Amino acid sequence: MNGEPTFGTTAVIDLGAGWQDHQTGPARPGLRAAVLRPLAAVAAVILMLALGGGAPARRLDELAAISLSPQGDFQIIGDMLLVRDVDRLAGYSLDDGTQRWKIKLPGTAGSGLTPAGSAPGVMVTEMQEATTNRRTTYAVDVGTGAVLWQDGLPMMTLADVAVAIWSTDADRTSMQITVRDVRTGRQRWSVQNVLPAIDYPALIRSEAELPIWTLQSTGELTVRDLRDGRVLRRHRIDLGRSVPADLSVSGDELILETALDGVNTTARYSTADLAPIPLTAPYVGRTDCGAYWCTSSQSAEQTAPSPIDIVDKATGVVHRRFAGGSFVVPTPLGLLVAGPEQDGSGPPAVALLDAATARPLLDVTGWRVHLTFAAPGAVLVRGTGRGPGQVAWLTPGGLDLAQLPVPVERCVFAARAIACPRPTGTLTVWHLARGHGDAA
Repeated sequence: MNGEPTFGTTAVIDLGAGWQDHQTGPARPGLRAAVLRPLAAVAAVILMLALGGGAPARRLDELAAISLSPQGDFQIIGDMLLVRDVDRLAGYSLDDGTQRWKIKLPGTAGSGLTPAGSAPGVMVTEMQEATTNRRTTYAVDVGTGAVLWQDGLPMMTLADVAVAIWSTDADRTSMQITVRDVRTGRQRWSVQNVLPAIDYPALIRSEAELPIWTLQSTGELTVRDLRDGRVLRRHRIDLGRSVPADLSVSGDELILETALDGVNTTARYSTADLAPIPLTAPYVGRTDCGAYWCTSSQSAEQTAPSPIDIVDKATGVVHRRFAGGSFVVPTPLGLLVAGPEQDGSGPPAVALLDAATARPLLDVTGWRVHLTFAAPGAVLVRGTGRGPGQVAWLTPGGLDLAQLPVPVERCVFAARAIACPRPTGTLTVWHLARGHGDAA
């Protein structure tokens, strides 16, 4: 639904087809604009030369070649490379490529290797035993390989908690929620016989509060803090004879679907005051993009994704508009726009916008955006098929470029490291050589 967050995706839109000056808007007055505009112009020249091949690529030093079967997988979390293969999980240092630990983790992968939100150094994954098909969630200390806790429920991590939402039958209102501390596994709170909805947009905006909405079949609606179960608000909805069928949060709206005599009905409410919203009103979603809101507005009858607007928070002026399905990623160098298309290496990049003026810094056509929780800034990749690829890191200090000897499709990236599988059954790890002016 329009306005829901997108994770781990990237895309490129052709600059020209999806780009238009919707409204130029007034220039930002004062010293800030006078300073930022010359800096943006200089940055645009440097980046244009760099991405166009005018800047030399940084050297990649090979750190390790690790055996990896076709069933194995890997991920970079913090300063460690985690490799899961043949009933084992091992951690390798990205500083020198040495194996720091190895533990037995029986079964096949039930989920990916996921960092634990705002608890650095913890990884959570699910494994399925081959003989019993029983699934177990493990929390592992990335630095030492110690299993911190395990649970027989499938769990996802949000901020500093692990959350399990499940039901033993088809009745949606009989779902149960269990929330554990992601470091210790200690149960923080639980609730039964509810229909839940996590407010993911609120989680993206701020971790001060992590709202989760729960609705009982009696119509009692409760908003809790996901961390500790603390009740933030209560409200009662008159359901009549209807039965709750689905509950979700989209943008600033709570959307409730109920069923009565085989007919489903949808109702919409404002999350601010739970005032009803007419079904004919457009769905509005917005994301905080610094000085701007990244917004979309879609009518109830509309099926295609609506355009994304870059809106000045202070004036309400729309500075840029991009094709429906696009999204914006704040990076250390500005707002990186990615389009709706997808392929194995991520979506093609549309543009990099100056964060203060929303003006384009450079044309990034031909590059694809590789979003990763391992790198502090966005990573751009280029190259398809079996040929070698290229990678560009958007860092606070500028742009780092490197030439890869392998395709980019299955590579993972950290701030200064890369791990890529080879057809020979090995996983190769490289470290970006330090350049002049790099911090030691």
